[in-house]
Amino acid sequence: MSSPGCCRKISQTILLASHEVLLALDAASGMNALNQARKFHKAVPLTGLIVTKLDGTSKGGMVVAIQQELGLPIKFIGLGEQPDDLQPFDAKQFAQALFEE
Repeated sequence: MSSPGCCRKISQTILLASHEVLLALDAASGMNALNQARKFHKAVPLTGLIVTKLDGTSKGGMVVAIQQELGLPIKFIGLGEQPDDLQPFDAKQFAQALFEE
């Protein structure tokens, strides 16, 4: 049987732990993603975004609008449909891809 002091310590540790609240957005949804991000961020303060489906024709320009308005960092991007296609976001590489033909 655990002591009450042990439970208190665990509770304090959980409260002090770092937590991420991420919203996954479909890059193909365009500016609708900005509306989704606004609503979710208002309901539950977000710490970042995951942007998926950047492998198609969408360049994910809405990411810039969301970042400017809400200041949310992009944590991961999805470049395919498999779990391994999710990768950490690289801002420099993303900016270069926006301007490529």
